[in-house]
Amino acid sequence: MPYVLGIDIGAGSTKAAVCRRADGPGRGWGPPQPVPLGVRSRTVSSALVMTPDGDVVPAGLGREPVAGAVGGYLHAVGDSTPMPFGDDYYPAHGMVAAMARWVVDRVWQQLDEPPERIACAYPSGWGAGRLHLLHSALGEADLAHTALVTRARAVVESHQAAGRVPAVGGPLLAYRIGGSTCELAVAAPHGPGRLELLGSTEFAEPGGFDLDGLNPAAARALLLPTVDLAMHTVRACGVAPGDLSAVLIAGGSGPVYTLVSDLLTAAFPVPVLRDQDALMTVAAGAALAVRPQVRRPAPPSRPAPPDEPELAAVASIPTDAWPQVTRSGPATAERPPRPPVTVAAIRPADR
Repeated sequence: MPYVLGIDIGAGSTKAAVCRRADGPGRGWGPPQPVPLGVRSRTVSSALVMTPDGDVVPAGLGREPVAGAVGGYLHAVGDSTPMPFGDDYYPAHGMVAAMARWVVDRVWQQLDEPPERIACAYPSGWGAGRLHLLHSALGEADLAHTALVTRARAVVESHQAAGRVPAVGGPLLAYRIGGSTCELAVAAPHGPGRLELLGSTEFAEPGGFDLDGLNPAAARALLLPTVDLAMHTVRACGVAPGDLSAVLIAGGSGPVYTLVSDLLTAAFPVPVLRDQDALMTVAAGAALAVRPQVRRPAPPSRPAPPDEPELAAVASIPTDAWPQVTRSGPATAERPPRPPVTVAAIRPADR
């Protein structure tokens, strides 16, 4: 059954979700569903290892590596220094593309067919340089048509699809707590698939790793600065806290959720909403963002409406800023400068 795939590569773990096309013509797409990537879990470590036969796989899958695991590459994208991996050095964006390639192959193997479309979520504060590096590395990993979706948009898409927030309304605050960072983004929805990012910031401390094993009082003390920063971010975007439509939470585990929800509820006089499966919110939202629209035929008595742009066109890199990558190769548009390293995307040999 046809499906679209959303990928969320975090600092600690990587998640994936799919939306399947419903049976019958014109019946749209089903809800997002997590895809188990690990042996006995839905997630895998984002750290990568290289096996003696040259395969690149997530750490902890039971395959003996030739060297230690390498992580932290997502936040190293854009650095000019390549990362040691196996017996060589690779740019961080090549490592991200290798992780995405592995996920695509893993899901393909489980579902017995390739995805119709792929979306990879990235930190909302990334600029054009990092996006171009990642887009180039994905192309070298045979994933040139992957749409790049901000985490903020993925969070909003997930909550909109569940009916918690409307497609058009006041600004939203997306609060995502990951393994090593906390990301805050303010966005205004302007219709299905259309989101204006007003501002974002990422806080290196605390993350989920810092909160593990802490008692509630200690965890609360660590989380308070993130709530203060959320308030500052909202005001810096020219939005009063009371003018938000809602605060949307993603990431984290059950105990962290409760603390974060209580702190945000006390700080913001608006609904604080969270997904039942918040760990998968970003992956699910990325998949939702690239569902092709189902075009229904207009009634005979009315003229056919003009074609609306598909969501994938909104989710992908703007075509006026980046070269169009096709099966025959990139267009001749001039690229911005990139770090002086050889881009050598890591690709598993058995895809």
